[in-house]
Amino acid sequence: MPSTGLQNYMTYGGSILYAKAGGEGKGSSLAVSIGTAAFFFVGPSIASYIPRCMAGTLLLHIGIDLFLEGVCDSYGNFDWLEYGGIWFITIIMTIYGMTAALLAGIASALSVYAAQSVSYQNPVRRTMTARSLRSSSWNRPTEAASILDSNEIGRKKILIIQLQGHLFFGNVAQLTDNIKATLEQKKGTPAEPWIVIIDFTLVLGMDSSAAQAIGKLKDTMRKRFHIDVAIFVSGSRDGFPCKYDLSHELSCPADPADQDTINKEAALLFGGEAKMEKINTPANLVHTPRLIRSSRDTGLPIPQNLVCDSLDSALIFAENVLIARKNPCLLEDIAEFREPLTKSNNEGEFYSSDEEKRSAIIFLSNLCPGESLSDVEQLFSLFKREVYNENEIIWRQGSVSDSAKLLVKGRLLSLLENEEGTLEQIPTGAMLGELGLVKGIDRLNTVQCVSDGAVLYSLDREDWDVLKRDNPRIARFIDMIVIRYLAHRVQHVSNRIFETRCLPV
Repeated sequence: MPSTGLQNYMTYGGSILYAKAGGEGKGSSLAVSIGTAAFFFVGPSIASYIPRCMAGTLLLHIGIDLFLEGVCDSYGNFDWLEYGGIWFITIIMTIYGMTAALLAGIASALSVYAAQSVSYQNPVRRTMTARSLRSSSWNRPTEAASILDSNEIGRKKILIIQLQGHLFFGNVAQLTDNIKATLEQKKGTPAEPWIVIIDFTLVLGMDSSAAQAIGKLKDTMRKRFHIDVAIFVSGSRDGFPCKYDLSHELSCPADPADQDTINKEAALLFGGEAKMEKINTPANLVHTPRLIRSSRDTGLPIPQNLVCDSLDSALIFAENVLIARKNPCLLEDIAEFREPLTKSNNEGEFYSSDEEKRSAIIFLSNLCPGESLSDVEQLFSLFKREVYNENEIIWRQGSVSDSAKLLVKGRLLSLLENEEGTLEQIPTGAMLGELGLVKGIDRLNTVQCVSDGAVLYSLDREDWDVLKRDNPRIARFIDMIVIRYLAHRVQHVSNRIFETRCLPV
């Protein structure tokens, strides 16, 4: 046994045995202290009756147990730099004893701190409200849009906190203190947020200490600052950049018996378009949220916290929560218009119903805010119904732009053929191809049907040319849709993640 090592081994070994035996609380600690003090007086007299081999066996057992817990069980829970420090401490302890290992631990911790703090000094990149941000769900009804634009109950009540760099034990205290200070400053003021979105998109790595601190921060925001909904953006479908299961910790999965209710309400809050995966979680969700009644009366169960894979999906969810607070019927109406398609038993074609045309006119009216319904109906009268099947191509990149189309039912995917992985889902109620129709340029993307079927209403170039000639006032509606869509792109949240080069003007 190395010099000065026996006392340290026995002290640390006693602590491990205490923890393994389930000791907890002040009572257990007091009992151990009394027993240790008593053994201090009677120990020397009974030590001579204990075989030396037993003491050696106990020390060997404790050593093996400590090795398994410190080296083997921790594998995969730390990054390579932290885990290398564990091996360094283990080797020093084996050769030179516990005292030298304590010094090695201090040196290792300082080295890891210095290495991980090189990337960024401040883990909070910026904090802002969502007042000037827009999600991809931009074609909302006028009433819903007015709710989101309100200073009292709109996007101003969404606080976005963007993190960056490496999060570890050395800067996680600064991170949590900054967030608490920001929430404390806004508490009790008109700027007090109802929803907090914490974005990890720019976080490169995170150790277990930081991950556990984030989990505690979630509870602090709810209990101390009364944040109704906390949304955490992982930035990837693979979850957060750490070995610790932070997605599970932050999402607080509910009782499986409530799974159907959770899926239904989560889909509704995602705009009625949430795709159910094999694990029955809505698309864009890493984990299913727990639904609770909000402290502010809404009429809908509101998720306490959830994890999303993108800032856009998090903002869509937050916007829908704000709408649900004021008028849940608006979300229910949207979901009603976006029900899955039904097929005819005889012909295999999709029904064309008055309800379908009514929802199409409502979608077109949402794209033309402030215009009379009669004018919108006059414009819609020029649109022709089209039906596409799964995997069918609506148009290909580079083809002639001969029409603009309104997606009424189904799901479409927009992709760039020369840029692998560059794709975007087109939401129901959106218009596509209007820029090519107005400017006469070729198609800039390829559009494909990715649902069982899709119903679109198309305005072809011949009717567009006639409309411009005979009724330029109505034709101007299409021009305004182009302008509104481009303005939306400028204000879209994805343009504000890395660099703010597209300011709203």
